[in-house]
Amino acid sequence: MKSFVRKTTPPFGATAGVDITPLLDVVFQLLLFFILTSAILQPGIELELPESDQSNESLEADLVISADKEGRVFFNDKIVSPENIETALRSFAVQNSNGNVILRVDSAASYGKFFSILDASRKVGIKNLHLAYEEK
Repeated sequence: MKSFVRKTTPPFGATAGVDITPLLDVVFQLLLFFILTSAILQPGIELELPESDQSNESLEADLVISADKEGRVFFNDKIVSPENIETALRSFAVQNSNGNVILRVDSAASYGKFFSILDASRKVGIKNLHLAYEEK
């Protein structure tokens, strides 16, 4: 017996399947989102700066020195040991003789830490030292 079942083929040789183009679009958008947000949301140094009534001028800093209430000192978000503060400042002063340095010290930090950074910057000859503060 002969069977008369006709095989049907889709037109133009197309085969049935799932189109993954929209899925790839979504995956690439999610990847781009996570790459951008991870670059923007880098952890910073949490400081509570002292307040002042004066207006805060904005200037471009070549070096930002931060000291938190635990006594840690950071040079542009990189931690520096207390013994190496003067050495790091000296190497900066050699490279940038007229560079702007901003000193950010937490209001709860000890006065001794603030003074040791200030004294080290005077010893190495940094001329453009600015103190950071919050406006009231």
